[in-house]
Amino acid sequence: MAGFYPDVPAPKMAYDRDGTIGIKRNSSSYFSEAELRNLNDESTSTVTHNGNFALIFPELRDITGIFVGTGTGGTSSATVYTSADTTNSFDGNWTNHGSVTAFSPGNFVGANQRDAISSLVANGVKSVRISQSVGGAQASHGMHLYGAIATGETPDRLRIWHPTLDEALDDNTSADGAHLDWGDVVAGTTADKTFRVKNNSATLTANSINISTSVLTNTTPTLESQITYSDGGAFAPSIDIGNLAPGAISSLITVRKATDINATVWLWTWRAHAEATSWS
Repeated sequence: MAGFYPDVPAPKMAYDRDGTIGIKRNSSSYFSEAELRNLNDESTSTVTHNGNFALIFPELRDITGIFVGTGTGGTSSATVYTSADTTNSFDGNWTNHGSVTAFSPGNFVGANQRDAISSLVANGVKSVRISQSVGGAQASHGMHLYGAIATGETPDRLRIWHPTLDEALDDNTSADGAHLDWGDVVAGTTADKTFRVKNNSATLTANSINISTSVLTNTTPTLESQITYSDGGAFAPSIDIGNLAPGAISSLITVRKATDINATVWLWTWRAHAEATSWS
């Protein structure tokens, strides 16, 4: 394990920013961008959905874990369904994966979001649908999904790559999910981890690739202020690593976590991004 808590079963999906669409099925309405962020964060901010909602991904996904938080009515249950062919969360064929615990607000943040991730084995799916029991389940404090884009889907993209081996770090495995997990961090200390970036496209060049950090649930001092990057030069909150030709892999990138001496003790999550300014 990376620290006191169990390693995540796979990388956590950034569905709030990867083109995923959220649908409140009882009202046939969409989640806003802010609601998707609230649903995917680690806070107790509530998203109302009347107990029945779905996420539709922009491509097929392989999923291996899920964590669900319910509304203020207390811990309940959530029935999980997946579909490989739905277009709107109402049509298509669906598989019932049974029920998982939906944790109440007081239990959502902290240990349970790492200790109580439920197994969900669903490969090549287009959508995940949640049906929660009545009461506090009319709203959720969150839903975390762990997995990866299915093999062969969305080939023209950047991928986080292993620092020494010729293999991805965004596959549907626990080792990939834990690679950038610092585990138990002592305030006032500095530690480094490394990775590379691969242009997964066979035909397009990724231009002016920027490496940066985003945080859904922040603290004081901010997580962004404690994380910097370098590809051989000075460390900075974001860096430009230039262009990558089709199939090319970047030089080594070091990410440094300089934990502030006054950092708040808690479970904090951050995300590293590699984004091309353009493709040609």
